[in-house]
Amino acid sequence: MNQVGSLVDVAEERQTGRFVFHVETRTWEWDDDVFAIHGYLPGEVEPTTDLIMKHKHEQDRELVEDTIAAAIEDGAPFNIYYRILVGDEIRRVVLVGEGEWDEGHPVGGRADRLVGYYLDLSPELEAETRTAADAAVAASAAARDTIEQAKGILMLGYGLDADAAFAMLKWWSRNRNVKVREVADRLIQVAREGHVSHPGLRRLLDSLLDDLTTRRIP
Repeated sequence: MNQVGSLVDVAEERQTGRFVFHVETRTWEWDDDVFAIHGYLPGEVEPTTDLIMKHKHEQDRELVEDTIAAAIEDGAPFNIYYRILVGDEIRRVVLVGEGEWDEGHPVGGRADRLVGYYLDLSPELEAETRTAADAAVAASAAARDTIEQAKGILMLGYGLDADAAFAMLKWWSRNRNVKVREVADRLIQVAREGHVSHPGLRRLLDSLLDDLTTRRIP
């Protein structure tokens, strides 16, 4: 991916970050960006399960707990769209992850750790009201239909609402430096190839998240 300006780098660092959860010790690792997403300076707090759950919106805690517990048991890929509380602010994030097993441990069954990414969609959601979003895709009926189809794919694959699905398209568009319509076309192509299921969509998002986070690691 091409290098981008420093201001965009800062925005990316606030929006994407990696995590590791070690099942045996019940300990978490956050990169600097995940601390920022939760409103902390790097290393300011210890990321315990209790602390993480305190940041979850009360209506979303059970969903997050159940999803993580299920992922530990079988290591299967998962994604959750939910709200976190940072002071008086509500941020909307997508958590994408899967299980890993230590060397020598047979793959399958209870995972040794969960690894994955946070994606904070709040900046896109705050930047665009529904009216502005409608105006952005109103250039032609064809473009509007394509984007609406792509939103539907993301809503199905990631459990997003319509506004969050459009926010993800915008985020993807900005970080790939392509038009929203082009992102939408690619998603529809994936769906037509029979990959509208969770794994097919995950590969697209995982590739971008890995690109954005790996290039900042020394």
